[in-house]
Amino acid sequence: MANIHDNPTRDEWVRKIAGLKTLAEGHTFLKDFRAKHVSVFKTDFSLELDWLWIELKIEEKVAVLKQAEFNDTQLLNNCTCGAEAKKVAADAVAAMEACTDMYEAERIHINFRLACKPPVMPVNFFLDTDRQLGTKLMELRNTDYYALPLEELRKVRGVKVITLQ
Repeated sequence: MANIHDNPTRDEWVRKIAGLKTLAEGHTFLKDFRAKHVSVFKTDFSLELDWLWIELKIEEKVAVLKQAEFNDTQLLNNCTCGAEAKKVAADAVAAMEACTDMYEAERIHINFRLACKPPVMPVNFFLDTDRQLGTKLMELRNTDYYALPLEELRKVRGVKVITLQ
């Protein structure tokens, strides 16, 4: 009996993922995949049905490579790119604290998640930083976010309305 997850697209990605041999390769591969296929800023919509499953498989591989290459101290304190997680987190929080525009705050938060979501950043740093960024974002948003009429809100957010006939 065939596995429900088997399809040619996923099979192709499984082969690509299996080819990752170092943490540096895995980090770059995951970062590029997220930028291209995952975010609201994505540039490729070809994996609409499979991107989440593929991202999971890449994350699994990166986590295995990270465990193999990092010692215990590095696992708890470093990002997969080698950067000190505490500094990366502090930089993101500082950028958000300096931000006064809710749309820029959204970009800071989204980009932080894309760049740092585990296994890239250790969970102990990621979760608290994500909480701090989200708190500031909600404070900026909750200052009359829905006061704009729908058409104005769409214009400000750069929404393109597509209608089906």
